[in-house]
Amino acid sequence: MQLKAWFDAIDVDRSGRLDAKELQRALQMGNLNFGLNDVDQMVRAFDTDNSRTLGFGEFSRLHYFLVNVQNSFQQFDRDRSGKLDPGEVMQALHQAGFQLDHPAMMAMISKFDPDNSGSLSLDEYIRSCLFLQTGARVFGAFDPQRTGQVHLSFNQFVYAASHVG
Repeated sequence: MQLKAWFDAIDVDRSGRLDAKELQRALQMGNLNFGLNDVDQMVRAFDTDNSRTLGFGEFSRLHYFLVNVQNSFQQFDRDRSGKLDPGEVMQALHQAGFQLDHPAMMAMISKFDPDNSGSLSLDEYIRSCLFLQTGARVFGAFDPQRTGQVHLSFNQFVYAASHVG
């Protein structure tokens, strides 16, 4: 099915935009089961007009992101365990352009590993990549010179943290 036809099929209210509940149902059809909070985070990450909904262009970018993350997961799950161990996560993130040091990567794995297995399943990996992408965008807003460092007031920190999830 073409992406636009799929978008139209899941746009239940025919608004031309997808809300988090419509997107959640669409993801479930693709065997991606996320809670409403996670789906809302996806919407907010790709919503460029702050409507808390996705138009077709925004949905297309989310779709591209999800396909790339799934392909990355499959590529680096070399033992086909259905999980990425820390070494596999590090390699996948490096390929995606994220240069995290070991403590930062382990903290991130811990955040997105609720069963404390020390590895990430596909849905956990998607959440972590969404977190990193959103975090990089918010960080970039405070680092216009691209120095890799920022100095934040507490108010700026609260603003940034509330946008990362």
